[in-house]
Amino acid sequence: MQSILGNTRKADLTFHPGGRIDISAHVAKELSLRRGDVLDVVDDGDEIYLYVKFRAPVVGRHEAVCFPTKTGGRHFRTWSKRLCRAMMTICGIGGNVLRLPVGEQACVMGTVALPIIYKAVIERHQNTCNYG
Repeated sequence: MQSILGNTRKADLTFHPGGRIDISAHVAKELSLRRGDVLDVVDDGDEIYLYVKFRAPVVGRHEAVCFPTKTGGRHFRTWSKRLCRAMMTICGIGGNVLRLPVGEQACVMGTVALPIIYKAVIERHQNTCNYG
């Protein structure tokens, strides 16, 4: 027998090849996102974490500045080609949309961060692309 749905866990982050990053309401709530916050990803060697690098208001122009997708909405969006390419390289996904869930809050560098769950994606990608 084979499950029709397979993995039923919904994605919290969606990385698009063009640099668009969609952020779920769950992530926005966990990180207390507001319009103008700047996101970043940090790699500690074992895990990759998403965190708010700068809180709004921010002086100057920055990459990966968040904004709600609609007025009063809790879903956020940001743009960063460098961040999207880095995540796609880490996960071994080239040129496709990358959808990833996040784990529970952790404290990284003295701030709230969310671990990005990506190892299962790597293993699944390797299994589907195994030609030997």
